[in-house]
Amino acid sequence: MDRSKGFRATQPRGGQNGLQENFQLESSLNSWLRIGLVAQNKQLVFTNLFDHFKVENLREAFHAIDGSKAIGTDNISKSEYACDLDKNLKDLEQRLQAGTYRPQPKKEVLIPKSNGKTRPIAISCFEDKIVEWVLGKLLSLSFEPLFISNSFGFRPRRSPHDAIKAAFHILKDDQRPFVVEIDMENFFNTVSHKKLMKVVQGRIKDRRMSGLIARFLKTKISRKDSLSTSTIGTPQGSIMSPILANIYLNHVMDQWFIKNHASKTAQMVRYADDVIFMFSKHEDAMRFKEELEKRLNEYQLILNVEKTKVTDFRKESDQIFSFLGFTFYWGKKLAKKRSSLKLKTEKKQFFKKVDEFKQWLKSSRNTLTSKELLQIIASKLRGHYNYYGVMTNQQWLGYFYNQVLHLIYKWFNRRSQRKSLNWDKVKRLQEKHLPKPPTMKKLIPLEKTYVW
Repeated sequence: MDRSKGFRATQPRGGQNGLQENFQLESSLNSWLRIGLVAQNKQLVFTNLFDHFKVENLREAFHAIDGSKAIGTDNISKSEYACDLDKNLKDLEQRLQAGTYRPQPKKEVLIPKSNGKTRPIAISCFEDKIVEWVLGKLLSLSFEPLFISNSFGFRPRRSPHDAIKAAFHILKDDQRPFVVEIDMENFFNTVSHKKLMKVVQGRIKDRRMSGLIARFLKTKISRKDSLSTSTIGTPQGSIMSPILANIYLNHVMDQWFIKNHASKTAQMVRYADDVIFMFSKHEDAMRFKEELEKRLNEYQLILNVEKTKVTDFRKESDQIFSFLGFTFYWGKKLAKKRSSLKLKTEKKQFFKKVDEFKQWLKSSRNTLTSKELLQIIASKLRGHYNYYGVMTNQQWLGYFYNQVLHLIYKWFNRRSQRKSLNWDKVKRLQEKHLPKPPTMKKLIPLEKTYVW
């Protein structure tokens, strides 16, 4: 049988070796395409997905993984793994197919949070990242057709801006003004392995796939001088964690809402574990909040009672709420008396971003040249504009820009220990090196109707 039939191979610069690798990557792309097409049948149950743990798919994973990220407990980097790549991938494939592959312990890294607490991140060894990437790809392709249109987190060709636009579109006519804001306590660390595996097995009845997922969920975590086994939760930092979270919440929350509550008078928008529900009637919103708490309890998920609330978001109420770093509010249209829906940077996020910039500047001002600092500052400003640069938020982009200029003025003068940088010089630096907030025409539009 000619296995190359239907695959396109072109002569790359790397000669014959490059041709072989190009061919293998083409083969893996066709493999994903076939799974994606078959998965459109929502009633289908997959039984042999594990067969796709082949060298060509492992090779694609190798190339897709960012080699600059932190290394795991084995201290092997991407470049070191690449020294004998063909042999390493073939050996990995053989261990996977023989059932002898076992993930190595993950390394825990504590990331500081703005509230003074820390968030644990689990860093996998590089070879385990390869397996996780393929496993995540298989799960994503299998479950993607089952996800609802109003779910936006960690999905192909979807972004937080799409979720924001969807919420804006639902709310702008003031027909569903009672907003249920929910907050799940420590979601990623409270997912039940048993219940999650039951949800996965509703779509994938492949014993080897189930076994591999379970092994990753129960992978030991290296904390300083001790090892502990995970008995609950999906490790944050894992390549698979976002797709497993989506699979779980799609079953626990999304499909349940669609079946029991969704209508013209009730809608939801979810991005990962950030979610809002919008209702026409206050009593419906209150009843739903109570039912949701019971539903989540069935799956061992807990609502943060203090942060979960129903907001009266009618135009006349003067109430606001926040979603994905933006505050939604009713404001006056220019030259018009009637109110219109607007967005601005959430204050908590604004001050968090300013503080993060301040701390970075403080730690970098003596290790980087002025030119390097300005280049990175420009990149940070562009990143801020790219996320928060939505229509109606131009004023808060300007606030952030001015805060950055004042911090530059302050820290550059401290760096030289004499006031060598006056405000006029800051202005000249700004004109030459730092991007200003985008003009109105370049802001991300919100009025554009989202296609459901």
